[in-house]
Amino acid sequence: MSLVNMLNPKLLLLPALLLAALTPGRGQGCFVNANGTREFRVYDAATRQEVTALCVGNRYRLKDVSDQLTSPQIIPPSRIYYLTGPAITCAAGTDTTTFYTPATAGPVVITQNTPNLTNPASGIIYSRTFEVLARPRPTFALLACSPGVVQVSIDYAKDSYNTYQVQVGTLTDNVPRGAAPRSYPAAAGVTSVTVTGAYTGSCASEPTAQSFTPKPAPLTPAIQRLDRQGPSFVLQFGPLQPEYTYTLQQTDAPAPDVRLSPGQTTLTLPVPAAANGCYRLLLTDACSPSLLSVPSATLCSVLLTGTSANGRNLLSWPPNGATSYVLRRDGVVLPGATSPYVDSVGIVCGVSYRYRLEATTGSGPTAGVATSEAVVLTSALRTQPVPALFVSFNARNQPELTASVPGLPTGGQLIYQRDNTLTIATTARRTTRDSTLTAPTGPVCYTVRFADACGNQSAASPAFCPVFLTAKAADPEGTRAQLAWTALGSPAPAAAVRYTVEAQLADGTWRAVSAALAALDFLDLQPAADRQVLRYRVAARAPGQPVSYSNTATVARQLKLFLPTAFSPNGDGLNDVLELKGRFLTTFRFSVVDRNGQEVFRAADRTQTWNGRIGNEQPVPGAYVWRFEATDETGLRIVQHGTITIVR
Repeated sequence: MSLVNMLNPKLLLLPALLLAALTPGRGQGCFVNANGTREFRVYDAATRQEVTALCVGNRYRLKDVSDQLTSPQIIPPSRIYYLTGPAITCAAGTDTTTFYTPATAGPVVITQNTPNLTNPASGIIYSRTFEVLARPRPTFALLACSPGVVQVSIDYAKDSYNTYQVQVGTLTDNVPRGAAPRSYPAAAGVTSVTVTGAYTGSCASEPTAQSFTPKPAPLTPAIQRLDRQGPSFVLQFGPLQPEYTYTLQQTDAPAPDVRLSPGQTTLTLPVPAAANGCYRLLLTDACSPSLLSVPSATLCSVLLTGTSANGRNLLSWPPNGATSYVLRRDGVVLPGATSPYVDSVGIVCGVSYRYRLEATTGSGPTAGVATSEAVVLTSALRTQPVPALFVSFNARNQPELTASVPGLPTGGQLIYQRDNTLTIATTARRTTRDSTLTAPTGPVCYTVRFADACGNQSAASPAFCPVFLTAKAADPEGTRAQLAWTALGSPAPAAAVRYTVEAQLADGTWRAVSAALAALDFLDLQPAADRQVLRYRVAARAPGQPVSYSNTATVARQLKLFLPTAFSPNGDGLNDVLELKGRFLTTFRFSVVDRNGQEVFRAADRTQTWNGRIGNEQPVPGAYVWRFEATDETGLRIVQHGTITIVR
């Protein structure tokens, strides 16, 4: 059998004509294994896996796997030659190296030359064609999205890998060719992404890493100002973070959203047809709005309008959801900005004033201010309405005056006078107190005039004279009290007024001690027995007006102490103890001393008694000195002293 057949028995199946047609190469007689049987295999030198495609730069091992007979004529590896090129190379060769590293991409033919051991002029050639694939580094771009997220976009036009391995920290993802950009979570401290391209069943590229800068945490956006300037709105924003996208949205109308440019701080928009507008600023992620969307607080515009009449300027504005409002007149803040607002203090008829309303929504760094302005020319009313007046004494015994101006609940000035001569107050308040009258000694009457912002005054109101009450003890001991008062002077008919006498109780409340009277005096036959100072007032009731109270009048009764001159603590049940008797004994100090000046008894309450004993000693007959100190309800200090004798 020939060496050819010994090396490969399969060649026995080849027709003779085919074998005769084979052409020797380069002067060597050789036979090509034309039936396509692969008599050698290629393995990746690093992974030891068989491959069918090669990659530039990878090292491969070529291994003969021809069917061989177990005979001494087996071809040793040192007689097997491998050649690479664009076609089958039929040459004896001198290279027996079984490793191959492709240097360029494209098709390559690997030829295995096996010489005939007995006839060196002939041999067998085995060849295989492989595609050598380029192995460029993958090209990709990174985009930091929301904090902790990075987007990877692979440029598939720069290579021909089938899959790509993306590694972000410890996370690994296999991305098929042509896939859309993908976003990945990036743990704290991860600032780079590695991408490796791979061919299916074959080699891969060198890993390629790129760094990225993680985004800072998003700050809640804010519309700081929304100023109405004629036909336009001027919006002012807080600092915009360049790592994010910002869109201005009109929340109450189908207006298109407005994309803001990086670094933009203001935007001018036309006032909507509805003459109003509510806006918010939306922060979104650059990769996908669904990943991150942070809206600002909604800020609505405000519209200030102003009119003038009766020397007052009336400002009004519809609510816009603000948490607070500030109204300025020519730059000066006006107190208590609520709509409608009446400005009547310090304005001059015929003068134009510029008002500016600032409506603040929210608080802190995300608060927004909407503004609007109005110019008002102040006008006056020449005929002023005559106010009405009501007067009643308060708990401090001072007259309280309440005025009302028909049709004008607020604004203007009220000039309060006592007895048509003394001006007690000029104020815009509808209620005031005559603080100049600290202790009324006789009847008083009051009037009031209204003055507009231009100084035009009305006629004086009808006089209002509250009831003036006097009170005194009807007997020396004060067991009865005599009261008399003046008639109520008010617009109500005098005959229709009814009077009720009230007495003050110990807890400060009042109770009626008389029926409704038409008379102007009253005798209290049963005043409170436990009150040293009796306090009275008169409630005057007239049709169509509140109750008017008089001043408080008092009746002071004398504090009294009653003590015996002697007592006998002998246990017979008669005069065994010394006890304090009297009236209005509330706050006092009572003490007894012996002949040596030593205090033997003390009391601060009338329930305390003395049985004559000093400690545990039996009572010692004799004279003792007592002292009594007290301050009554009127503030009068009372000091009394005397002697008391202990008898058997």
